[in-house]
Amino acid sequence: MNKADLTEQLAQKAQIAKIKAAQHVNIIMDTIQEALTKGDKVTISDFGTFTVSQRRQFKGHNPKNGKEIQVPSRRIPVFRAGKGLKESLNT
Repeated sequence: MNKADLTEQLAQKAQIAKIKAAQHVNIIMDTIQEALTKGDKVTISDFGTFTVSQRRQFKGHNPKNGKEIQVPSRRIPVFRAGKGLKESLNT
């Protein structure tokens, strides 16, 4: 399922126009992204939690020429499934 599929499902289930559904999906995604950018944790009950993790720098290798390179530290998004989501997958 991609963003377009999600929008279509929302439009059908909520009985609203696809344009309106797309706006709602975009608002939710933008809100989650803004919170993570600020370093906040986003928890959606029974679905899961979005957080930001700091990856440390490390030495890697350039696959083209085999030379060693320094990969800088960076922040990455992390999702942890909630109890409700885990249970729904295993019923």
